[in-house]
Amino acid sequence: MTGNIDTFAKQATVAHVDIDPAEIGKVVATAIPVVGDAKKTLEALLKADTVATDYADWTAQVLDNKVRAPFGYDADENFIKPQEAIQMIGQLTNGDAIVVTDVGQHQMWSAQFYPFKHARQLVTSGGMGTMGFGIPAAIGAKLANPEREVVLFVGDGGFQMTNQELAILNGYGVPIKVVLINNHSLGMVRQWQESFYDERRSQSTFDDEPNFQLLAEAYKIAHYQFSNPATLAEDLQVIKENKPMLIELHISNAEHVLPMVPAGKANHEMLGVKFNA
Repeated sequence: MTGNIDTFAKQATVAHVDIDPAEIGKVVATAIPVVGDAKKTLEALLKADTVATDYADWTAQVLDNKVRAPFGYDADENFIKPQEAIQMIGQLTNGDAIVVTDVGQHQMWSAQFYPFKHARQLVTSGGMGTMGFGIPAAIGAKLANPEREVVLFVGDGGFQMTNQELAILNGYGVPIKVVLINNHSLGMVRQWQESFYDERRSQSTFDDEPNFQLLAEAYKIAHYQFSNPATLAEDLQVIKENKPMLIELHISNAEHVLPMVPAGKANHEMLGVKFNA
């Protein structure tokens, strides 16, 4: 994902690893071409000499930027704001939970609004990621770290791709907390259609969905659904219980996640975001 090639990483030395030589340098000029199997190449790189680099100045600059221009959102009396819900869950878990996401708008909101404290605390399928990643990844995170709280944020689209994995939660004693942010849409696809295609929506809205509460009941998992922003802080207290659960939050399908970079544009041409100064 490069955006505008003319402005992409102009000061970078680009190394490109690909098993297909035809891909090397096809999009971005490559200074260090490596044709090979990705796993074997990475194993070889791990054995190579490395130069210690001090990132303290960069880290300080990023943290300062977060203080000066934190992400913000407008309140809504009618719909739960996903940003607020994620912040509240961050407070209820003391910012210590391993946070897993599926792919979509909720993925960006989670990265922006959960109060992370630790390195490698976010498990996510990044740019051009795989929908359906969330539930199996959260199960894996909990099995590997049984003493840690694991919270999964997932949309109603990605949830339907791997929700059958809920079947193993009780049998294997995996008390993950599944927070389903339901906007009855493929939210990110819908957002692109609304932003760049004159709101011509195609195959991105769900007029009919399964009853996710009954699905959780079928798997004998505690289940809750909330839609009232006025009682959200009290409602979310259930996340403190040590058992597998599904928390379904109904949000507006008009909620967009920002910033976003339009196709073919450079990062500095991103669509705006609201900041709390």
